[in-house]
Amino acid sequence: MSTVSVPILVEVFTTLLFGGVLLYLRKSMTRKTVALWVLLWVARGAVSLAAMRFVPGADRLVFLLYAPLQIAFALALVIIAVRLESQKQQLRALNEEISRLRKDAEGQLDLDPLTGLKNRSALAHWMDEQARFDGLVVVSDMDDFKSINDKYGHLVGDEILHGVGKLIRASIRDTDLAFRWGGDEFVIFFQTHEAKLVDGRMRKIEEHLASFRIRQHGSLPVHFSWGVTSTAGRPLRESVEEADRLMYESKRSHRGSATAGTQ
Repeated sequence: MSTVSVPILVEVFTTLLFGGVLLYLRKSMTRKTVALWVLLWVARGAVSLAAMRFVPGADRLVFLLYAPLQIAFALALVIIAVRLESQKQQLRALNEEISRLRKDAEGQLDLDPLTGLKNRSALAHWMDEQARFDGLVVVSDMDDFKSINDKYGHLVGDEILHGVGKLIRASIRDTDLAFRWGGDEFVIFFQTHEAKLVDGRMRKIEEHLASFRIRQHGSLPVHFSWGVTSTAGRPLRESVEEADRLMYESKRSHRGSATAGTQ
């Protein structure tokens, strides 16, 4: 085999090898990365062939050094390329996991752990960002909750709040929103204008609370009041304040609910 054909065969072999690696990694590599590796490969071949052409006595080194060195160099580039792409994939996976954990953490910050509902800060943030909400808003509050806490302790009070949160979550649809405003007060946004439908759902919650049972204490009826108003044509904060006012009116008159601005 001549000293001319050896470099050609080596270049063909190593180029096919390296091209195959780039083809295998193409989905995980950007166009700029592929172009960089191709330019590096072309530069390597040009330097190698130029050295073979102009270095004195290179003919004698072709069979001894050129083929093994070029193949070794090609394999080294292949290993580097594979490792770099593997590390890039691991980094992408790590970034995706970090993004997922960050979203989960942000969701937990907005969640009230006791009731499973969105908390007060989430309510304030949502009302600031929400331009409008087409439906009814309910503000509810448990009656004499402080006396329950004083008599049975805060653990019993927490159990009641947990039960209320569970009942509210079971009583709303995916399009509705519920928040724990603070203490024993809750805000629910129903995406409907049917006041009877909303009142019926609230009374269903009231019925369950009337037969509420506490571990180690047995039956402990819980009563609560609520106010309902429409969110149409005014800021959400104003609607919540109106529903809150109506809730206190219903509490003073010992009725289940008070409604304004609905049909």
